[in-house]
Amino acid sequence: MVHLWSTWSAARICGYPVVMTMRATTEQYYEDAKKQAIDLFNHLHPRAAHGVNLAMDSAEIARRIDALPGDTQLQAALADLWLRLSQKEGMARRKVSPPPSPFRKIAGRGNAKWASKDDILAWDAAWRLRETASQAAQKLLQSGSTKVASAAAILQRKLLWLVENGDVLGWIEDLDVQAFERAKVADLNIRSWTLYQALRRPWRDPQEQQIWASRYRAGNRLLEAEVAKLALTAVARARADKAVPPEL
Repeated sequence: MVHLWSTWSAARICGYPVVMTMRATTEQYYEDAKKQAIDLFNHLHPRAAHGVNLAMDSAEIARRIDALPGDTQLQAALADLWLRLSQKEGMARRKVSPPPSPFRKIAGRGNAKWASKDDILAWDAAWRLRETASQAAQKLLQSGSTKVASAAAILQRKLLWLVENGDVLGWIEDLDVQAFERAKVADLNIRSWTLYQALRRPWRDPQEQQIWASRYRAGNRLLEAEVAKLALTAVARARADKAVPPEL
């Protein structure tokens, strides 16, 4: 059974405004969320002392949310408190897709946006995957554009690969966003492997695997060329040293 209020007002819900303004601090924003939590628990436990009040800290509120059923509907501010997001972070996430925001208005129930706890968890996991990919890209870029573009460097570097149920989907920074949308977040993992290690695993798309196999072969040719050049340079230097007459 989905937990929703049966009666609503377009302007206020349980005496609390559903249209929120930007708060100066995250603490102030969480005070708004705590009021939503009190309304929620008053509805879920109308005849029992549930113990949720404004004096509780946000961590305790989050633990109480953890214990609720997965189909419990949460408003956006309360979800942000649960996920430890600031108001700005929560709003920014809900405006960007993928992953698409699960929050929706419900006809006849004001301007508040709601989503089930399970959907919010899946959405948060998808966002964390996205953020991990972004961090990986930044780390690669810090090493210098020439090295990043080098197939030889890719051979030696451990990259982050997206894996679904044991199958490699691809390098997380080179992956079509549709791969995220088609997959179930609960089945996804991120693995840190060299290209050689990744190619030895099963792949979901043989064509994608073939692309990376070609890059691996090209990288090996570059490595061979680099090693050969180093060897020739060493030989030439040794010959030059021998050709220099000794100092008297």
